[in-house]
Amino acid sequence: MDGSADRYTRDDVVERAGVDAAFVDRLIELGVLAPGADGAFSRGDVQRVRLIDACDRAGMSAEAIADAVAGGRLHLDFLDGPQYRWSELRTETYGELAARLGMPFELIRQTGTTLANRVLTPDDRTREDDEAIFSVMEVVAGMVDADALTRLGRVYVDGMRRVAEAENELFQTYLIGGLMQSGLTYGEALERAAAIGERLTPRVDRMVFALYRRQQERGWTAGMVEGIERALEAAGSHAGPARPPSFVFIDLAGYTDLTDAQGDAAGARLAGRMSSMVERVVADHAGTPVKWLGDGVMVHFGQAGQAVRATLEMVEAAPVIGLPAHAGIAVGPVVMQDGDYFGRAVNLASRISGAAAAGQTLVTGSVAELAAEPGIAFREVGPLDLKGFADRVTVFEATAAGSDSSASRGESP
Repeated sequence: MDGSADRYTRDDVVERAGVDAAFVDRLIELGVLAPGADGAFSRGDVQRVRLIDACDRAGMSAEAIADAVAGGRLHLDFLDGPQYRWSELRTETYGELAARLGMPFELIRQTGTTLANRVLTPDDRTREDDEAIFSVMEVVAGMVDADALTRLGRVYVDGMRRVAEAENELFQTYLIGGLMQSGLTYGEALERAAAIGERLTPRVDRMVFALYRRQQERGWTAGMVEGIERALEAAGSHAGPARPPSFVFIDLAGYTDLTDAQGDAAGARLAGRMSSMVERVVADHAGTPVKWLGDGVMVHFGQAGQAVRATLEMVEAAPVIGLPAHAGIAVGPVVMQDGDYFGRAVNLASRISGAAAAGQTLVTGSVAELAAEPGIAFREVGPLDLKGFADRVTVFEATAAGSDSSASRGESP
């Protein structure tokens, strides 16, 4: 390929966009793709070809797009912006990439479905950013199981996908939508928004990496602290009292009825208010939201006392945002995998939350014992039959000391 200084021949565009030469010729004939004064094409032209190809495959013909561009109803110049510098295809194949990195192609094949979103063969052509993705395997090959690498890759991809989808929703709904409400056409709004995006892109790139580093510091530090604690215990040193992790499940009561009566938009607004409240309270008590469940959330805490205090605060605040909440707390060893936690303690917290009445926080006996602190009171409410547990589980209701929330409700599980 030519491609010097980001100036491409027509054949370069065909190769880098991954389309048929006839399709590029068709776009040139329609006037939506035109070489510069030097007779060459740009990286932006590659992105224009790929976008029109995506539209064409979605049922919007290149001719219709060309007609909209010619009539001034649509502009594609925004694709010259730096935020649209998405990777292009290369002539190097995945088999050649594997050989150059000194790793078996089988490792790329095993992880490629997750990382590249398709089943790869040795003859498939790579993209410009593939080396950045697969060079990680070069370092850990032979030390980390391929299945473990795939699971980690799935977490990365899923997290980035959710970020990108949220960005697109904000961009299309609020930025483009807001500009169109002011009287602009979609094409005009897209051009205006692209100029804003050009300023935002480098800032967002830095922000995303900074946020990742913060989460990395928090997660890695917690892991190292736990590892050191285990090492001290193995050496017979006093490592302090056992502090098994605590897990909280908190859900809004009546959420389904509300969405049935008021619609999904009302449900989404309520879920958003709950998310903001949970994030604020959990951060104040050194907790970490693990996963959001629409009308609820699972939260991890290092200590039972923190878990109980935070949960009582969240349950108390829930009616203010629109609906009462109910919660369950359990402690115990768990397995962490793919950024999530698995084990008896997690399942128990979920089942106890489901058994709690609106406005109620139920905990296991272990939680009540570990969180026996000033300001927190526990009342035994009896053993419960919980799905998935052979034996009945004795649970306690947690309240702020001096309160009598259960009496005021006149309820028990």
